[in-house]
Amino acid sequence: MSDAWLNAFGDALNIGVDVPTAVVGNGLGNSVGGAAAVGDQSAGASGHYNGFGEVNVAVDVPTVVSGNGVGNAIGGGVLALGGQDVGDHGLSATTPFGEVNVGVVTPTAVAANGVGNLIGGSVDGSGLQTVGDPAAHHV
Repeated sequence: MSDAWLNAFGDALNIGVDVPTAVVGNGLGNSVGGAAAVGDQSAGASGHYNGFGEVNVAVDVPTVVSGNGVGNAIGGGVLALGGQDVGDHGLSATTPFGEVNVGVVTPTAVAANGVGNLIGGSVDGSGLQTVGDPAAHHV
């Protein structure tokens, strides 16, 4: 791209999709020590831009499906953890159009559904995200 294009319209369109998935110990009589699906991502620029700004889209969907059925044992915890940073970390010279930052984090834990299932630890679905510009904008 030419410098004129970059100065007029910006240089970034960032899309991140992060889908860690754990499907373990489902059925009859399984033993699982613990289950985790952890997603972590950063989508966006870390420099300067002019003009119309950036478009940053990130989707983070850690999913754990564990110990479902009959007589399953999970000896530890079940964790679905999503973490992401979406957006610009630098300076914007103009802000009439700004940035478009979209972050979706959907951690899901499905565990020990059925008859006689045991979880020896905790079940946790946690989403952590930062969306937007943590730096200064100049008008």
